[in-house]
Amino acid sequence: MKLAIIGAGEVGLTYAHPWVAAGHEILLCDLKPSPRAQAFAKEHDLALVTSIEDAVTACDVVVSCVFGTVSLPVAEQALALMQAGALFIDMTTADPEQIRRAAAIADERSIPYVDVAILGAIALTHAKTNLLGAGIGLERAVVLFAEAGAPLKPVEGGAAGDAAALKILRSVFTKGLEALTIECFMAAEKQGVTEKLHDALSDIDQASLRDFLGALIRTHVVHAPRRLKEVEEAERQLRAAELPVAVLPGVREVFARTSAQLAREPIDTASPTLDQAFDWLFKANGVVR
Repeated sequence: MKLAIIGAGEVGLTYAHPWVAAGHEILLCDLKPSPRAQAFAKEHDLALVTSIEDAVTACDVVVSCVFGTVSLPVAEQALALMQAGALFIDMTTADPEQIRRAAAIADERSIPYVDVAILGAIALTHAKTNLLGAGIGLERAVVLFAEAGAPLKPVEGGAAGDAAALKILRSVFTKGLEALTIECFMAAEKQGVTEKLHDALSDIDQASLRDFLGALIRTHVVHAPRRLKEVEEAERQLRAAELPVAVLPGVREVFARTSAQLAREPIDTASPTLDQAFDWLFKANGVVR
């Protein structure tokens, strides 16, 4: 199979290597090829071009690994030149809406378009990095990435753009948790109770992550005022210990906002379902669900 990889940077070269080993004909495309890309192309006797037109015209698969800021114009240019039925794989960091716009263009040209989001650090886990994919032609992409030893998990019933959206939301969760963990465990370390804190948190392991997060949402809309006091006291103690406090003020703001909203319009049940909790939260914040 003939594959064009647009963007011969770290991502593009990471997957080019196992695809070459799998016997595919690889063509690299980069506007300004790095010395590493040039060396890779020379080592594996691959064509390295600087024009999208020279790269995609006769390819079975086109993989875009460019920066998100240029993702849409690159996709538009490539799709205008690709043959119907060829597969376009978008591995960029583009905004989900831009990916959806590109996928609509691809659909008009009968070109399957798959959105593949990278969920980890390519520099650390290379082609073994977890991937999330959505879009028409996903089955073909799964087979292709399997040949590279890459775990591509489908977004069930998803369309192109959904994988990118989920990656962003996952990043909000994991990066927020990372920041909170640093703030919390620095305080624990200073007080000499790090191991004891692990023990105190061990009950969280007893429930699934889905159930735990659901419980946080359901109980937040009932107990935010009481929990606000705990957050305020926690922030006071960290500041008294002269520890850096950056996350807790944001946490306090969320609890204070919900407490004020509950004072104006209390939720009408003491044990809301997850759906009821979301309904109240969206209404209280003036957002359409």
